[in-house]
Amino acid sequence: MKRPIQFSAAALLTVGMLSACAEDDPAPADTGGEDTTTEQPEDEDTDDEEADDEDIDEDDDEEDDTDDSVEEADEEDEESSESDDETAADTDEAEMMEEDFELVFYDDQVLEMYTETHTISGEGQEGLLMSALEQWLAGPDHEALVSVTEDEDVSVQSVEDHDGVAHVSFSEEFAFLNVGSGLEVGIMNQIAHTAQQAGFDSVLVLIDGESADTVFGHVDSSEPYTPDTDLDSYDSIED
Repeated sequence: MKRPIQFSAAALLTVGMLSACAEDDPAPADTGGEDTTTEQPEDEDTDDEEADDEDIDEDDDEEDDTDDSVEEADEEDEESSESDDETAADTDEAEMMEEDFELVFYDDQVLEMYTETHTISGEGQEGLLMSALEQWLAGPDHEALVSVTEDEDVSVQSVEDHDGVAHVSFSEEFAFLNVGSGLEVGIMNQIAHTAQQAGFDSVLVLIDGESADTVFGHVDSSEPYTPDTDLDSYDSIED
């Protein structure tokens, strides 16, 4: 009877050892043959790609906004340029004007001065004065009056408005007139009266576009000139 008991004890000892080994090293769970290798989650890659796409979209939006701003600025510049062109065109297209001028001339003895009515036409204030001075140089209609320049090759080159001062340029022949101090004052008064009737305050006489200290050698011509007489002080030759 001793031998079976020994066998049973040995069997129990063997079973106990196997149980202890099983507890220390548990068998891997059955995964059904699937690969259990740990992989990088795909969600992180997707999030990175979406973030990159958002950055690209934002950059595209910023570029679009910049392009729109540039286009708007270009359109504003074009509109401003068109407005400036229209303003310049309006300025260039001076209104045709027609006025009656009382041009002042000497009598045939060059002693007294009289007025003679002339209807003058011209484009704008400057054109009106230029036409009036050209008529003044051409001389009077009345035979009792004379022009001090009617036998000279004198012309009006230009008329420019400088803040109410008419800058009138005569050809160089105008300075060749041989006149005394009294006649020079009379000529300057005739020019200044004509300029005031065209709407200017005073006149600066230029020779060939250049300012001169004196035109004929007696009267200061370096500053704008205003007449020292009233237009009403002259008698009309028509009376």
